[in-house]
Amino acid sequence: MIERDDKLALLKLPAFQRFLFDLIQRAGIFEATANGTDGRNLFFEGRRSLGLEILRDLDEAQPAQLAGGIPVLTLIQLLREVAQSTPKEKPVARRHPHAELDDEAELA
Repeated sequence: MIERDDKLALLKLPAFQRFLFDLIQRAGIFEATANGTDGRNLFFEGRRSLGLEILRDLDEAQPAQLAGGIPVLTLIQLLREVAQSTPKEKPVARRHPHAELDDEAELA
């Protein structure tokens, strides 16, 4: 079992937060719950359950916790890190309004 201080140290690392966010996406946490009509759905539900269990375990280290067992604080922390670390789109070069279509003139 990982100690609470170790969990807090990991959660403070932006690289670990991005790793954890990738893990919960692959676990299918944000996907619809399986209905059990075939074995494949049960497999996906198992992955989802494991991802939620990991988040709940890490959420126990948070300074405050919400009732209901939903790891909201850890999810918010992960989403904030992913949103802030996403590279910005490069601006699209605009063409000069009076240039011919085959001209390569761009606004400076």
